[in-house]
Amino acid sequence: MAKGKLYIVPIGISEASLNNVLPDYNTTIVKELRCFVVEKLKTSRQFLRKMDREFPIDDTLFFEQNKHDDYSFEASVIDQLKNGVDVGLMSESGYAGIADPGAKIVANAHKIGVDVIPLIGPSSIFLALAASGMNANGFTFHGYLPKKDPERGNQIKSVSNQVSKLGYAQIFIETPYRNELIFKDFLRLGNGEHKLCIAYDITGPKEKIQTKRISDWKSKPFKFDKTPCVFVIGN
Repeated sequence: MAKGKLYIVPIGISEASLNNVLPDYNTTIVKELRCFVVEKLKTSRQFLRKMDREFPIDDTLFFEQNKHDDYSFEASVIDQLKNGVDVGLMSESGYAGIADPGAKIVANAHKIGVDVIPLIGPSSIFLALAASGMNANGFTFHGYLPKKDPERGNQIKSVSNQVSKLGYAQIFIETPYRNELIFKDFLRLGNGEHKLCIAYDITGPKEKIQTKRISDWKSKPFKFDKTPCVFVIGN
């Protein structure tokens, strides 16, 4: 019996219509899947119904990953794949396995010889990097900065040193309500000659992507609300 395939299914990262960010091919694939590994069950069901109003939620098997990295369901997923069932992997937003859960499922699919197929879709990290104008011949994604000083300040200074030394882009994300705090720390502790890109509400109705030198941001700060944002620092 042929093994199933593991599809990495991207989800929209804003309130934009799915038609704006996902190709029709994704819908064709996903409509046929009846087994999913998801970050959050509610979000995934909403996405599937948004993609296809008639999607048979009640006839679909879901395995939910939780915040404690509990993969006790993993053996059941592997059995599904071994028995020829195609499985979809979804995060809560964006791309599973990139700053979101999913890498462990993918790694174990490779171990048993399952084809892993990434579907095309939005990742705020790569969209921000491409639109930043920074040197992306090499880059580092740091995820979230430490919540408290001195750890947070020390990391910002360390990143600034890396930009000065290598010139490559350094990427951060943050919980929306902390965006302004992190922005002020970049202005306070960063190198004024370095560039800072703010990629705000990417693909969404309030999308705004601006790159300026840190010294220039100080004279005209960005106005935030509780909207997702990606920060890129570089030369």
